[in-house]
Amino acid sequence: MLKYGTWDLPGEDYFQAKNSFKGSRDNLRFIISPCEDGIKASVWKGEKCLELSEIIAEKTFELCEQSLYEINEYLTAQYNLLNS
Repeated sequence: MLKYGTWDLPGEDYFQAKNSFKGSRDNLRFIISPCEDGIKASVWKGEKCLELSEIIAEKTFELCEQSLYEINEYLTAQYNLLNS
């Protein structure tokens, strides 16, 4: 795991290998997955798994290292919205 801010995320090569990454903080759950346009960050809330939950926000990013910093900012913003 690498630090791209306050969220520990795998490096760019992890996503280039077509791997998905799930994580959580308090009541926020997220998955970062490779997609046709790069990598997509999807967010849901609650204790249930993704398959039993409703996605409340999604954003697609270019597959590059800079995007991991942007995803960090995105997750922080979603976390703050959820907990405001």
